[in-house]
Amino acid sequence: MNEQGQEQEQEREALRQGVRLRALVGRGWERERGGQAAGERAVDLEPGCAYGVVTRQKVDDLISELRVIRGRLDSLFTLMVGAIALDLLLRLAGWQ
Repeated sequence: MNEQGQEQEQEREALRQGVRLRALVGRGWERERGGQAAGERAVDLEPGCAYGVVTRQKVDDLISELRVIRGRLDSLFTLMVGAIALDLLLRLAGWQ
């Protein structure tokens, strides 16, 4: 449990503290920014912990699902208005 055990323990501690996750997220974020220096951030909107990352992802997924549901409801509403308008036109034209 000398050198190899110490490396494993350091890796576990880094995982517990979220250091590795922040490093991975930071690398991806730097690629998106186009390689600007870390000190040039105006406002840091990235979550600071693993819980924040998971929560942000779930909220983004929920937003996209709600957009799909809203689109379907809008289509259903349009269909109902069209059906009522067609029914009124057919009644005015004398069709039963």
